[in-house]
Amino acid sequence: MTEAMQGRRVLDEVFAKAGARPSPRVETDSVAALFAQVRTGRWASVVPHAWLHVFGVPHGMRAVPLVEPAWTVPVGLVTTAQRPGSVMARALTEIAGRTDVAAALERLPGYSALP
Repeated sequence: MTEAMQGRRVLDEVFAKAGARPSPRVETDSVAALFAQVRTGRWASVVPHAWLHVFGVPHGMRAVPLVEPAWTVPVGLVTTAQRPGSVMARALTEIAGRTDVAAALERLPGYSALP
C-alpha cells in the first residue's frame, strides 16, 4: 500500500468516526499538489500537520486542526543496526529525541487552534 493510499485510508476512518462522509473533488498522491490546489483559493484540503512546516500556510488562509475526533498516527524512525551507523542517522535520532515537533509546528504563521 502506498503512503498516499494509507493516508486516504486513515482519513476515511477519521471521517467515519466523526459520522461524516467526504466527497473529494481532487485526489493526488502528492502533498505538494494539494497545496498547489489550495493556493488557487478554490479548494480546501486535509494535510498532515507536519507539512505546514514545509509549505507554510497559503496567504490569506489559515490552518485549523481537526480536534474531534482526536486521532494520531504513530510514526517510526528506522535506522540500521550496524555500528557506528551513519552520521546522519545518529544526528536525526538525537534531534528527534529532543525536539517537540508539535509545538514547533503550532508556532507557524497562520496556524490557529480551535477555541
